[in-house]
Amino acid sequence: MVKSDALRKRYVLFEYKGPALDSEQLKKSFQMEALKFFGELGMSYAAIKLVQYDPTTKLGILRCERDYLDKVCGFLALINSLDGTDARLISRKSSGTIKSLDQPNLNKQKTHR
Repeated sequence: MVKSDALRKRYVLFEYKGPALDSEQLKKSFQMEALKFFGELGMSYAAIKLVQYDPTTKLGILRCERDYLDKVCGFLALINSLDGTDARLISRKSSGTIKSLDQPNLNKQKTHR
C-alpha cells in the first residue's frame, strides 16, 4: 500500500446525553443513525467507527476519515434520538491521535494569557 492511499484518521471526543446505554447498545444505535445520514457509500468513505465509550462518564471516541471530519461533527449535532429515545451526541474535541483526547486532560481548565 502506498502511504498516500492510507486512511488519514481523525478522532472525535463526544459526550452522550440521554438515558443510560452500554457500549454495545450505543454502537448499534450510532451505526444505524450514521447509515441513515451517510448511506452505505458515504459510510465507507467516511470510515466511521466507535473506538471506545465509557458509560460512567458518558464520553466516547469515534474515528473517521480526515476529509469527513466536518460532516461527522455535523452529523453528531443533528442527532436527536437513538433507538427512539431522546438523546444527543455532542462533539467536544477532535484530534489526529487518541492520546491527545485523554479524559484527565479535558478536566483541567486551560487558561490562555
